[in-house]
Amino acid sequence: MKFSLATSLLILVLGGAMGLMQRSRLTGLRQDQAELVTRAGTLGITVQPSDETPLTKRQREEAGGGRAGEILSRLVPEAKEMEQREKSGEEISDTDTAQLLKQLVGLDAGQLKQVIAGVHDDPGLSDEMRGNLTGVMVMLLAEQNPAAALALVSDSKDLLADESTRKQMMLSALTRWSKQDPQAALSWMRGHTESYPELAEDETKQSIISGAAETDPKLAIKLMVEMKPDDVSSAISTLVETGTTPEKRSAVLAALREYATTLPDETEREDLIATSLEDMARSLSNEKLASVKTWLDAANLNPAETSQFAAGLSYFNTKEETGQWIDWMAGNLPAEDIAENVDNLVGQWTQQDYLAAGRWLSNAAEGPAKAAAVKTYAATVAEYEPQTAVQWALTLPADERQETFEAIYENWPKRDSAAAEAFAKAHGIEVTPE
Repeated sequence: MKFSLATSLLILVLGGAMGLMQRSRLTGLRQDQAELVTRAGTLGITVQPSDETPLTKRQREEAGGGRAGEILSRLVPEAKEMEQREKSGEEISDTDTAQLLKQLVGLDAGQLKQVIAGVHDDPGLSDEMRGNLTGVMVMLLAEQNPAAALALVSDSKDLLADESTRKQMMLSALTRWSKQDPQAALSWMRGHTESYPELAEDETKQSIISGAAETDPKLAIKLMVEMKPDDVSSAISTLVETGTTPEKRSAVLAALREYATTLPDETEREDLIATSLEDMARSLSNEKLASVKTWLDAANLNPAETSQFAAGLSYFNTKEETGQWIDWMAGNLPAEDIAENVDNLVGQWTQQDYLAAGRWLSNAAEGPAKAAAVKTYAATVAEYEPQTAVQWALTLPADERQETFEAIYENWPKRDSAAAEAFAKAHGIEVTPE
């Protein structure tokens, strides 16, 4: 039996593999996790968030966890039946597979190990099925006892033969272990690189750095210096992306400022902080403007750093507060940095919801921020409503209109080429043959 992609991803969510971090991936992974948890619900599986208080034994039994022997007595026959159905040509749906896996949710570490042992010892299961079930349980075990999960990976090397899958399991467990005891996780990694050469790769180092950063950013940086990843910038981005709350961001920024003092080149020091602040803004997720503003005030950023933070903002993390963020830019960024940052945000906003962007523009206060917003809005909305774009361009001062007119012409819908040519002629725009 081969699990479908949807179910494989679901397995990763259940096992906490969403904690794996790579450069510029964490925000997207969080969004994917939310979608996959919803998908799990449609398949009848309730996912227990890994950071919540574990269920009691009674709650686990009420939720269907039961004793390991009872689970094993149901799991193995059902797995064999599914294999036979697949061999006969019947398609195995996501729901069928999810119902099989549902029995494993809620088992504690000891119960999982008992079920894994039973699966290993059953000669009636194919190696592929035993490997799949073992992989699921290793991922679940990693949430509760990552050291035990890693030991099981080593003991099950014959069943977990696929290097890519095995690596994901180890990374998941190492990330979780690093949150609890990063030095122990690092020691395990170093002790097993000969058996598993993939552990020497940067991705493994970054998983340990990210896990440590969840509780101690300074220790994470110390480990980074000690492990010497090839891609230091990715490791730092991984560290920055753990700053998911104001408190965590402050701890990360303090650790980075301390680390920056060890760098010999002033430009390198400035670039480190600038890039990190941009990544912090890019990683914002479901955090309201008021909370971020409070953090920014307490962070004592200088004007250049404030602009770098603003450069990381996008419509996908400002959403319904985008207009308020533009107002914040107008009042907090150096004059020379307003236009570029507003341009980035308004362009994305207009592409996603040009009606809302237009409503904000209609009520925005006059000034450099609004002027920059009008230019970008007009050039972007021209793809949908060129006449609306022209009306907005006409609100600009005469000496600032022409460039916007040319942008409108460039984005004019191709289906209305006659109107585009007439517009170009009326405004002195030189038209060159394509």
